[in-house]
Amino acid sequence: MSLLNRLASLTPAVPPGAALAGTVTIPASLGFVPVAVHFDLFRALVRHGGPASAKDIADAVNEAIQADGENKSRIPLLLAADTLYIMAGLGLVERVDEDCFVANAITRHMVDMPSAQHGAVHFCTEGLMAGAFLMKQLQDTNFAYPFDECNGPFQYAYKLMGQEELAKQHAYSIMEEQGRMDSFNQFMVGKFLKFGTFPERVASVGYDLGAVLGVNPDNSSSGLRDDEVAMVDIGGGRGELLLEVQARYPQLQPSQLIVQEFNAAIDDVPGVRLMEWNYKISAEQPIRGARVYSLQHILHNLSDLGAVALVQKLARAMGPESRLLIIEYAKNLTYTNLHSSMIALYGGRERSSAEWRQLAGVCGLMVSFEKYETAGESLVEMRLV
Repeated sequence: MSLLNRLASLTPAVPPGAALAGTVTIPASLGFVPVAVHFDLFRALVRHGGPASAKDIADAVNEAIQADGENKSRIPLLLAADTLYIMAGLGLVERVDEDCFVANAITRHMVDMPSAQHGAVHFCTEGLMAGAFLMKQLQDTNFAYPFDECNGPFQYAYKLMGQEELAKQHAYSIMEEQGRMDSFNQFMVGKFLKFGTFPERVASVGYDLGAVLGVNPDNSSSGLRDDEVAMVDIGGGRGELLLEVQARYPQLQPSQLIVQEFNAAIDDVPGVRLMEWNYKISAEQPIRGARVYSLQHILHNLSDLGAVALVQKLARAMGPESRLLIIEYAKNLTYTNLHSSMIALYGGRERSSAEWRQLAGVCGLMVSFEKYETAGESLVEMRLV
């Protein structure tokens, strides 16, 4: 069912034209989300407890700014009122009267999980900007498609603004140069929602991670040689996923759990081994024959050619017991917005079962396990043919 049909079905009395208008006018509303996050309106509303006017929230925010002692701009009352009204329209807060608002479950979730607010800022800034220039780039290039990762709508926006150096860079490099990458990394720690630890998530879909890692059924020992690597997490940030694996299987040694990242100056993380590996420029995966190579929300940032290039490097490093675990969101109607964001920002995409199988075949692998969730992370396992 399409988005418009779903909206229309929620309230049968709403004419199709009204449902259409309510959908296509959302982008400008999303532009106010970073305003709400910047002034911490969601937290102010939660702390207030009960229904609050825009003045109540503006006063609370401005008092906090003054108490902080830094020279920060205060929020004008009208901006607070309009932002709260628009957040209510988006469903992020509840409007109980003309100028009376209260926190709802989503408001409280964003306050309890700050990574969600960081994500909201980025998808409502970079995402909106890329989406706004998508059609312009297509028209100007005679509808050349798909996009390259460093030559998509996000970069095209900077090109048309005369910022040629930024227009040549990857979206992450642009964010780093403009001081927004730290916020994005904070989003990646928890994203919009945590569905339990990684071992819990895979167990819930019937995947025996312990057996794949070579852990003995009684958990008394790892069952691995000391020089054998249990798991390599590519693009694993600060090791959150592997730390969850180590907590579940404490018999695994730090040397057997490897986080690979671009950054050569990663701080030490007790419990795992950190290694620099830039999969875009390095010819080969340096760790050979690991039991598991994991790619968590990496491949949807890549074009099909980019995804093939990375998976082929991993396939050449895999041994008979090796598995490639891909953790992504399913290509279904729940994630159409995420799919479009990946296209516009990175030239990437979400993928279906057929697309994963095609990717595996090109790389000399086969899909040996797959579980797709309507909402939440899906799991695809690949192994050598």
